[in-house]
Amino acid sequence: MIDLTTLRYFTSAFEAGTFSQAARANGVSQPTVSAAIQKLEETLGGPLFQRSKSGLTATALARRLYSDAEQSVSHLSTLEARLRDLPQQTVRFHCAPDVLVHGIAPDLSRVRRKSATLTFTFTETAEDSDIAYLSEACVPGNHTFIPLAEEPFCVAVARFHPLASLSRLHLADLREHPLIHRPYCPNADHMQLVPSLASPVAQAMNDTQLLELVAAGLGIAFVPRSHGDGRDDITILPLRDVDTGTRKIGISHRKSAFAKRLAQELTLTRPTP
Repeated sequence: MIDLTTLRYFTSAFEAGTFSQAARANGVSQPTVSAAIQKLEETLGGPLFQRSKSGLTATALARRLYSDAEQSVSHLSTLEARLRDLPQQTVRFHCAPDVLVHGIAPDLSRVRRKSATLTFTFTETAEDSDIAYLSEACVPGNHTFIPLAEEPFCVAVARFHPLASLSRLHLADLREHPLIHRPYCPNADHMQLVPSLASPVAQAMNDTQLLELVAAGLGIAFVPRSHGDGRDDITILPLRDVDTGTRKIGISHRKSAFAKRLAQELTLTRPTP
């Protein structure tokens, strides 16, 4: 029988990508987590992770287990709080339109498992939030910023788009292709780089919507490089002859003890960029 503690170690390792960070998230030693995962692999009859110097890569078995176990772990972890009817504490959370919430979803799930009385509600603006996931350029004055990653802008095209087959992409290659506008991005969307496009073919409201429009073949877009992670319907291509710039994203928090503690919990297993 697989116990809850072992599943908690597994979900932490799956989300964090290393045994050491999973150990930190659970307040135990790395050997404890490693031994529990090894025993779990023996029980299930196959490897859950491919180990390397860069971290853990989940196997198909691990992805199946995480899909089945994550909700159960979260549910059982909050059982005591529900039975004791402990008071809930609401966290006001903001996700900027130019970032994808799935980048921090595992951290929110992990924090929720550790703090069963927390509930999350989304706010329209970062100023009204306790915690915000956003670009550094958008941090409000009443927040403190914790950087997570910095990445360049690239060109996103549909997998079947003619440009997707090019090994080297140049600015001139874009001039005959319609562009999807993302005006909410604090770093703009580089429309000025393609002056022949007098007007965009579409204007997205957020990057989740933008990627769906790109995948459908409606147009191309300038997006952060990581937006192609985990998608097989979009190809991300760097421009070779022009500097498209970079953006730094992270978590900002209201200058209160509660928000600061929560932000530190959310970034506990993240490496500093």
